[in-house]
Amino acid sequence: MVWCFQCGAPYDDDVSECAECGVATFPSPPQPAEAVGGPEDEQLAYEFHEWSYGARNGLEAALRSEDLEHAWLGPTLIVCEADEQEVDRAVEKVLRAQLPDLDKSLPAVVYELGDYDEAQKADVLSELLSEGIAHEVDYAGNLVVGEADEEVVDALFDRMINTAAQRQFGPGLPGVEPYQVLEALFFSSDRLRRNTSDTKAVEDFAIAHDQVVQLSLPWGYDAEFWRAMLEGADGLREALVAGPDPTEGDAPAQQAATALRDLLRRFM
Repeated sequence: MVWCFQCGAPYDDDVSECAECGVATFPSPPQPAEAVGGPEDEQLAYEFHEWSYGARNGLEAALRSEDLEHAWLGPTLIVCEADEQEVDRAVEKVLRAQLPDLDKSLPAVVYELGDYDEAQKADVLSELLSEGIAHEVDYAGNLVVGEADEEVVDALFDRMINTAAQRQFGPGLPGVEPYQVLEALFFSSDRLRRNTSDTKAVEDFAIAHDQVVQLSLPWGYDAEFWRAMLEGADGLREALVAGPDPTEGDAPAQQAATALRDLLRRFM
């Protein structure tokens, strides 16, 4: 007997493909999803709806060869969370096998990766594999892709840059509108630049500062501005906490408040 690895249907030994799923058959039945891992093990789901039958067949063979516990719910793969790295390697191996060679007779585009660390380079190559884009890394460590794929690769780099920018800031604060936080920072700093003893302004600023450092980079705001705004807000907070300077009095806090207010003014 042979079995479909996705639906578990049994067939005679001479049947190589499941009549229902279209994928290959294997000489042992698949594992039920509920049997993947132990009672304390977390499960992960990978979606392979866009993968061809051949690619899924290759992944199944790779998982079996590594004795990795897994199950299929249609094109969705269920594995143990503890096996994530091994499964990722199996996925990458299959993607590489499916990837076409870069046609060097056609025009190409070169991307310099000198400013990327090893983890970032690995992320770039992983994205290219996922997109099925033929590529190679030249002797100088630069990425080479076909000119026909330039637009897609540019978009890929844009996504990575935006994701990296998001990670530089806070984890996000659900239910809080960024523009309202910036308004609170603007109006409180505007009052504090004139009077650092304004108790209500200090309180409003403290609440807004606590919120803004938790926000991720909102859509439509430049990362450079957002970083400068956070530095300005931190500077004002430090000046307020330190209190009047022995020689300059309230001037440092007022200057910090003025700088933050001026930075935020163009968004008000």
